[in-house]
Amino acid sequence: MRLFFLFFCGVFFTFKAYSQVDFPLNVKKIEPKKLEKKILKKKYYLISKKDLILNKKSINIIRKLDDNFFIVTKKEEVNGFTFKGDLFDINNNWKLSNRSTELSKKKNKRVKIVVKTINSKSFLKEVAGKNLNIKILHRYKDLLTLEVSSNEIVKIASLYQSIYIDTQLTPKPEAISIEKVDLSVNNVYDVHNDYNTINGEGITVSVKELLFDVEDIDLRNRIKLYGNESESTSSHATLMATTIGGAGNSTYDSKGVAYHGYLSSSDFSTLLPDNDAYYIDNDIFIQNHSYGTEIENFYGVEANAYDQSTIDIPELLHVFSSGNTGEATSTEGNYKGIVGYANMTGNFKMAKNILVVGGVNEELVINSRSSKGPTYDGRIKPELVAHGPEGTSDAAAVVSGVAALLQQKYKESTNTFPPSSLVKSLLIAGADDVGVKGIDFKSGYGNVDASQSMKVLDDGSYINDVISSNEVKEYLIPINATTQEVRIALVWNDVPANVYDNIALVNDLDLEMSKDSNTWFPWVLDATPSLDSLEKEAVQGEDHINNVELITIDNPEEGTYKLKVKANSLATYSQSFSISYFIQPKNVFTWNYPTKNDQLPTKTDKYIRWTNNLGNPISKIEYSINNGGWVEVVNSTNVSSPFLLWNTPETNGVVQLRALINGVYYASDEFVVSDIITPTIDYNCDENIQFSWEAVSNAIAYDVQLLEETHMHTNTTLNETSVVIPKNTFKTPYISITPVFDVEKGVKGQTINYDLQSIYCYYKSFLAFIKDENVVDIRLSLSTLKNVASVVFEKTLNGDTEIIKTFTNPNTQELQVDDSGVLGGENEYRARIILNDGSEIYTDVIDISFPFDNTLKIYPNPVTASEGMFLYSRGNDLDIEIVDVTGRVIYTNKLQKIRQTIPIPNFKTGLLFVRLLKEGRQIAVKKILVKP
Repeated sequence: MRLFFLFFCGVFFTFKAYSQVDFPLNVKKIEPKKLEKKILKKKYYLISKKDLILNKKSINIIRKLDDNFFIVTKKEEVNGFTFKGDLFDINNNWKLSNRSTELSKKKNKRVKIVVKTINSKSFLKEVAGKNLNIKILHRYKDLLTLEVSSNEIVKIASLYQSIYIDTQLTPKPEAISIEKVDLSVNNVYDVHNDYNTINGEGITVSVKELLFDVEDIDLRNRIKLYGNESESTSSHATLMATTIGGAGNSTYDSKGVAYHGYLSSSDFSTLLPDNDAYYIDNDIFIQNHSYGTEIENFYGVEANAYDQSTIDIPELLHVFSSGNTGEATSTEGNYKGIVGYANMTGNFKMAKNILVVGGVNEELVINSRSSKGPTYDGRIKPELVAHGPEGTSDAAAVVSGVAALLQQKYKESTNTFPPSSLVKSLLIAGADDVGVKGIDFKSGYGNVDASQSMKVLDDGSYINDVISSNEVKEYLIPINATTQEVRIALVWNDVPANVYDNIALVNDLDLEMSKDSNTWFPWVLDATPSLDSLEKEAVQGEDHINNVELITIDNPEEGTYKLKVKANSLATYSQSFSISYFIQPKNVFTWNYPTKNDQLPTKTDKYIRWTNNLGNPISKIEYSINNGGWVEVVNSTNVSSPFLLWNTPETNGVVQLRALINGVYYASDEFVVSDIITPTIDYNCDENIQFSWEAVSNAIAYDVQLLEETHMHTNTTLNETSVVIPKNTFKTPYISITPVFDVEKGVKGQTINYDLQSIYCYYKSFLAFIKDENVVDIRLSLSTLKNVASVVFEKTLNGDTEIIKTFTNPNTQELQVDDSGVLGGENEYRARIILNDGSEIYTDVIDISFPFDNTLKIYPNPVTASEGMFLYSRGNDLDIEIVDVTGRVIYTNKLQKIRQTIPIPNFKTGLLFVRLLKEGRQIAVKKILVKP
């Protein structure tokens, strides 16, 4: 009795001690029970942090619930292990997401779920042993997307190998507007100008969603499909692919970022990454994800999978749009109820090693619809923003394209693909601060500046290295006196956290910069779940939550700075990382757009852009056309922003801009402003096609371009406004005309497909139709009057051909004549076009069947009840009768015209007779069959 009392007291006090500790909410729900036996079985337990250290070598952590409690299991290879400390028994509810719990309550409904396993092969063996009816939809390492009956979800949760179950959501592309992406917002055109061979050549970007239009001429012959693509296509996917790598074949503004790159496609019906072989075997190291599901604030199976994807393939960069729910409020997680924050769409966007992109407009204002951070555990996302008209889909596509240019540049220098951590650090180091000063949860680390990131790479201002536990790495960075700002970005691809861990960071690195007695730390934000905290400005401090760290120094002193990277805490033996640093010079003014290789349409609103580090605003901006006088741009006085909306002049020609700052003018490159030419087809004959176009003022020539294998290429340059091209010259039916000014080309002309223009050999259309009782109306629409000597309208009846009318030297392209007194029979009409050289062109023949007097034709026959039929006849004072098989007259009328409609809404189905009468005497009869 005394022993029992002592045991009871021990258990009581143990529980009393733990009653002072708050179990995590989801564990409270499943009511953990205290276990006294310390020999671990093949199951899962709850332990406290104090007992973790004592048993760490013999257990695997399955989930970190919070700072105090962990779900664990015994390591497979450990035998005879006795646990030291307190164990708590738990049921299987911890494996189920809230959604899958609700789904499991529905009876016998086939549903899609995604299951995280310890080992997928062992899991499937367990499933087979339990005779569960599952269908595998997708398998990625130890993650499985399954179709199951809803009443089997709880059974799957009971399997030892399953450690998390969630529902499979349906992805949705982020909505897009009809507004075009402006690549000047992210200084892409500047890269095209300064690095004209860096165009995406040899780089493949995968677009994960529905399939893009493989017939789109802007993607022609640069599509690589490997069987991962969807069977369905979408215009959204086509726009994403075009933004990333459009060739600019169709219009002047259809040129994408990496316009010589390759595009691949992967179906997003599964939200998990593709298998490693898809990426590795096909040299695909960028994948664009412009879609979302719903607001999800937790580290789910998809987040875990994408982090694993980048660990297994270090070169692979996944670029996600942040979402278009920036005005929404999260209903779950730490940031529940905070308006306008923590509203990114999809738990895959909670991954650490991916790049999430928000959207800004053309004036660098963050779109209200762009989804904001922080992540569920307070990390900074989106990391970057880019131009996305009213959304974030195209913003992500822009960044995917810029990443492709960086990959190409790096590969050309090293013959290897860069680690994704380096590409990410290059983008962050080169970005420009937007929105509130410093980093924030809306724009992350800034707006992508492709030119600055490319300069960092080109200058070799980056470091790739590896660090071990408790190690400190040091680097020296010289900074001269002309530096306005330095931006240093540290990025590492962190090993995945366990699914549903409360904090995602596993390996923690620390960055700091010092010179003499001064030390600079990374910028950090207050992630406390309140609106006031999330909107506080960043401060310097140690960052122990993000795997991106950014240090900036304004107006640094000249000298050598010491950069330190410290391994604060590593769960692995070592950690690779990348550092990029951008040094912004002071006292510099640079025109970013337009450059000498840019062409702007006339009379169009376009943003012009610059970088002004002179410390004073622009007093005014002026432009000059064709070396004429300087004209002040409207509303260009005291401009402090780095852009101005300019309505381009109406005049065609070579233009230059200049900005006045503190009494000094800063001139741009010369560039061209011109009209956009849309060619027309004069004739499309068997051997040759003639195109013509309106003359463009001040143009000295015209560049004729044809679409060949992948891009438009010059076929000829001439100073006339028409061209004849032999048919056998064309590889495709696409052509465009671009004006030329002083050897500089203007805006690329609109591309047309000559097969779709309905133009034949010297004519557009030839028509003939019955006009009156004995009149046929004949019309010819010529495609051109050039070289046309005459046009002859002809009719053939019973083998005899007669000329109806001849038009000599016609002065209009639309010709018409009436053929009166048409006789009964097959009248064949055609036009003969006679050219100046005497050659003749014939139109197609049109047959007009004219009835003879007192004859009768009816169609359709049989005729459907409630529909009408047509009666053909000709003659004077003719009557129509319809009688049934009993001889009863059920319809009468006068013949009023050659083709007369007879309604039959009340006729019975069956056989009827149509009679033609003259003065009461039957002169023709036809049988008709009325169908129901």
